Amino acid sequence: MNTMLDTRDTVEQHQVDGLKEAINGLIPMLKKMRLLASNAVSAAARAGSEGDAFRVLTQGIQELSVEIKHEIDASHQFLNELETAASPTERKQILRNIDGVLGQLPLSVSKGDYLAIYCSVEAAHADNHAERFNAVALMLKELIADLRQQISHQKSLLSEMMET
Repeated sequence: MNTMLDTRDTVEQHQVDGLKEAINGLIPMLKKMRLLASNAVSAAARAGSEGDAFRVLTQGIQELSVEIKHEIDASHQFLNELETAASPTERKQILRNIDGVLGQLPLSVSKGDYLAIYCSVEAAHADNHAERFNAVALMLKELIADLRQQISHQKSLLSEMMET
């Protein structure tokens, strides 16, 4: 009987570790997003008045990175609680809380899609600085695609955990 409980605990810990690893996979993307926002600020500053609308976009990118960081931090907090959960009922509630937090990430990705489109539009309207603006738009699109893939992976891991 104890062997079955030990095996279940080991499997559950493995699942928690896998989800932590998947959530931690967002951190390098978050760093890239901050760097991208910094580069976008520089591009907007070089563009002068032509970069005014683009400057607003850089704020959107910065705000998006703050949102995602908040979701990562909240997920980590719940994962730490999950490791010390005493009962299956408590564990299920914590998993629902994690699901709620991670459920916000697709909304953030949608905002990122919007920002990438808006960056492309600004690049199309920029005369002398279109290349820089377009580079930011392309990098943001790639980053959002990577985020989407990572979020999908997290969702499948969490679904698997909720079924057990």
